Amino acid sequence: MDSFQNAPALPPRRRRNLRPLLAAILLSLAGSASAADEPPRFALSGFGTFGLTRSDKDNYRFHSSSTQPSTMPGQNFDPSTDSVLGVQGTARLSDKFDLTVQAVSRQAAGYDYTPHITWAYLHYRPTPALSLRAGRTTTPFFMFSDSLNVNYATPWLRPPAEVYSLNPFSDLDGVDAIYRAPLGQMDLEIQGLVGQSAVLTRSASGRLRNARALRVGLAGTGFSAQAGYTRTDLHLNWTDGFHQALRRQLIAAGEADAADELSGTHASAEFFSAGFQWEKNNWITIAEFAKRKVDRYISTAHGWYLTVGHRIDAFTPYVTYANQNQDTPAFCTPVPAIHAPLVGIYNNSRNTAQHSLAFGTRWDVARRIALKGQIERITPAPQSRGLFPSDTLADYLRPTTPVHVLSLSVDFVF
Repeated sequence: MDSFQNAPALPPRRRRNLRPLLAAILLSLAGSASAADEPPRFALSGFGTFGLTRSDKDNYRFHSSSTQPSTMPGQNFDPSTDSVLGVQGTARLSDKFDLTVQAVSRQAAGYDYTPHITWAYLHYRPTPALSLRAGRTTTPFFMFSDSLNVNYATPWLRPPAEVYSLNPFSDLDGVDAIYRAPLGQMDLEIQGLVGQSAVLTRSASGRLRNARALRVGLAGTGFSAQAGYTRTDLHLNWTDGFHQALRRQLIAAGEADAADELSGTHASAEFFSAGFQWEKNNWITIAEFAKRKVDRYISTAHGWYLTVGHRIDAFTPYVTYANQNQDTPAFCTPVPAIHAPLVGIYNNSRNTAQHSLAFGTRWDVARRIALKGQIERITPAPQSRGLFPSDTLADYLRPTTPVHVLSLSVDFVF
């Protein structure tokens, strides 16, 4: 988000080309300039969502991310999935330096709403084309990474989980550089960063170390696109019962090498994503692809989605088809056949493959307030419960079935 909010002004003939929806929202969040075009010394803003979600099966509890706890909504409406509140402050220290801090409160794997610092960085602009940041920033894994908590900035009720659940790491402590330049009728943006990250999910705590990422984006009138690649070392500490049971069984059977494959201490991971957004004649088309490749501990998987919407005055109805596939299971080490049943359950518990068809609408009911509704049919893949994980063994022994999820929300910025 900051990459647009704090960007230096482009030449007048190109300024109108940077028109992604997110840029407009974040510029309004940051506050307007004074009558003398002097930016305010300090700007305070906020955003939030109150959402309700339910599924039509009580033993299928919907999760949009692995960072959410296992006690998410079943057949009763529950506010935990999408509700969020955030505040952001930016202090302009000089013409070239500013400081930004953002805190977000939403239910996470700790089962509470304790605020989490998502941004805390010093921003330096040595030239109009170059920006440098140091501190905690957003991980640029997805096309809408900057607005993962600002639901008002997106057309959907929530980003398609088949793609956005592939990587739960959302912020990064480190440094980055962003370079911007005109490219024909488009505007080019290149971002490079290094750093580390940490996350707590419902089944593990994880860390990224020595993360290196590169992102390239293009923006023009009615069109934007980007692609990114990240390579990192991955460390995991699994805490769920399926992992503990398999590891104990392998150690007891003398399968030390196989048990070491579950240790979570020395994995490497790669992440690639690419997407575009196109708007013309009130039609909106958004598509994105992402792939997670891990050499151990986690399944290798990829996902994609396609959204088509149409603006009709204050309403934007849309339809989204999304799909996630598992390419390689989490545990692939050959073991004696006696361990196969437990290995199968373990791998199934890590497999979130599914496909979904969603119909929704956005109603901009007032300035800075949007009402949204969405109904989706989600079908987990074989040997998967999709994004409906369970801690109960019996749930992984039953055939999977399609699930319908209804969601309602109020999004706002202030």
